Amino acid sequence: MRELADYREAASDPRVYAETLDYAVWFRRRTIECVSEDRALVAGELSLIGGIGRQRARQGFSLNTAQRVLTLHANQMLREIYDAADGQDAQELLHLMAWFGTQGTRGTAAYLQAHMDERHLRLSVATRVRALARLLLTGDAAAPGLAVSLGVDLHDHYLVVIVRMPGQALCRTGAAQDELIASVFKEHLVPLSWQRPDELLALVPHDGSVLVSPGSSPPTASCGDRLLRLVREIVERMDRPCAVGTAAGPACDLARTAELARRVAHVAPLETTPRTLSGVADVFAELAAAQLPEVDRWLREIARRLATGPDLVTTLDAYYRADMNRLLTAAALTIHPRTLDYRLQRVRALSGLDPSTVRGVRILSTTITRVLSGAWAQESQGS
Repeated sequence: MRELADYREAASDPRVYAETLDYAVWFRRRTIECVSEDRALVAGELSLIGGIGRQRARQGFSLNTAQRVLTLHANQMLREIYDAADGQDAQELLHLMAWFGTQGTRGTAAYLQAHMDERHLRLSVATRVRALARLLLTGDAAAPGLAVSLGVDLHDHYLVVIVRMPGQALCRTGAAQDELIASVFKEHLVPLSWQRPDELLALVPHDGSVLVSPGSSPPTASCGDRLLRLVREIVERMDRPCAVGTAAGPACDLARTAELARRVAHVAPLETTPRTLSGVADVFAELAAAQLPEVDRWLREIARRLATGPDLVTTLDAYYRADMNRLLTAAALTIHPRTLDYRLQRVRALSGLDPSTVRGVRILSTTITRVLSGAWAQESQGS
């Protein structure tokens, strides 16, 4: 009651107070009996523990309260064990601790699972999916139970995908956001959650194979195709340009992996029809430039000069996507190869850089990606 507001409110009802006290006494008595008989909690006892968790959910106790009361209970039990064992046989103490460690885990799982099952009867699919994503990001022990109720398999490694949609907060209500999550989840069965009003996170299973760079996206074509379908469905439903950042990591460290994916998404190009699922290996130069104001200002000046030419940004973007193949670039732009040559000459004249040299590729490709990410446009609007 002192620690948790839900319990303080419930205790104002004498019946609830008496039931809570009865359960606490029953649990301690049963603990003594089980330890003395050296036996585990049986199904009926686990069912009773689960029934308490279910009852708390019906009373409106939050999942956070359920988790915190279990922590408080474990701390109190350990304190009572320590006090009771003062001067007693060390073997008895170790035996009791071993029992409590094993059976406490089973009892906790039964309580939480029943609590979540009851709450989920009253929650929408989108709410449960968002909750699962948050639990996975924080490594919460309640995630497996929620995953089971949603029919989602958990994995040791994930690819965190951040879809950034500038201006999202201006046109999407909470109901519309939940509708998007529910529909995408139904099709792909991946946890999703809005991290910010303009950032949607998705957790895609990953095989955990060795990657060529930190946070890179999976190397297999089939996995890339599935990711692209997922992202394109999201963008199609949003009907606006987006940037996609990805990073891979173990399930035990998803919060840090998600932060890396978010940083990638903020320097990745905005696209109406996603063609690029950027990882660190794709935008490491842009990430570095974004952290160095002097470098970013230098690239911005190059972009300003290119903006005076005829479609030079679009031309360079197509040129580098085609690996500097003139014919493929001209076909993608639906222009004659000689027109392409003229535009590339204009790039040289305006920037002093040859787009076909190593130095030109390094500088100009980074500049183009910064332009397409919308970073400088956002700065102009902010100023």
